[in-house]
Amino acid sequence: MSRSHRKKPKQASREQNSSPTQASPLVRLASAFITPDERKVVVFTDDILLNQLRRDGPKIEESFDRLCADDLSKLSSLLSKSTGLVYSGLSVATQKEDELRSACAQLLLNAANSFAAATAVLRMGYVLQPGIIIRSLLEAVSTTLHLVQHPNDLTAYQNHTLQSPKTIAAAKKALPPFGQLYGHFSDSFAHIGQLHKSITPIRVFSERHEALEVNLSSLRIAAWLMYVTAELVFNELVTAPRYWHPVDQGYKYEPSEEEKEWMKIFFQMSDAI
Repeated sequence: MSRSHRKKPKQASREQNSSPTQASPLVRLASAFITPDERKVVVFTDDILLNQLRRDGPKIEESFDRLCADDLSKLSSLLSKSTGLVYSGLSVATQKEDELRSACAQLLLNAANSFAAATAVLRMGYVLQPGIIIRSLLEAVSTTLHLVQHPNDLTAYQNHTLQSPKTIAAAKKALPPFGQLYGHFSDSFAHIGQLHKSITPIRVFSERHEALEVNLSSLRIAAWLMYVTAELVFNELVTAPRYWHPVDQGYKYEPSEEEKEWMKIFFQMSDAI
């Protein structure tokens, strides 16, 4: 005798049974407040950082690239020249067991990474923070310029006893404009400056506003300083030096008239440094 089988009812699909609340990700509140005048509730969710990085960041970066494509290209070109020179110099210094120039190369390569970081931060819409990074970059440049002029201080550098004021003085001696630049970045970024005293919203770039132009100018200065310093440290590797030329007791900063014209265009200034 055959056993009767009841037909099991079909299970409803997950899509039919799932509610909109179950399908949507939960949003956790971090805080909220009510505006006193308009009586509006302002809510802060706990994914603000994630939204800045993943949702808003790419849009801001795209807007920056549209406005500043030519600037990025020129900065990248100069950075590539200095980085290539430093890597070549490091290879030679390593073969010759030249500790001084190996140390200089390490400083400049880290400075190049700082430069890339400052550019990336600006590209994401942050207009205060790039200057803080560039200020750190200037420390690396000044230390390099000091070691080139005072090789006996390599031990102090290695022992972390080389004082910053000494390196700044040496950098000013090699490149007189360095002192003014260092002072500007110290006053404006290392210490509380004008940009610290106002809210700098993170938003899509719709125009080349003043804060953006200031940062682009700062990046040009930083890129140029790194190249000039690299050319001094590894001058013998440069077929046609642009800034430093051998003299009886070292090298002399003497850019050609053609180079000065290039600098005016690069810095977008009436006079070259």
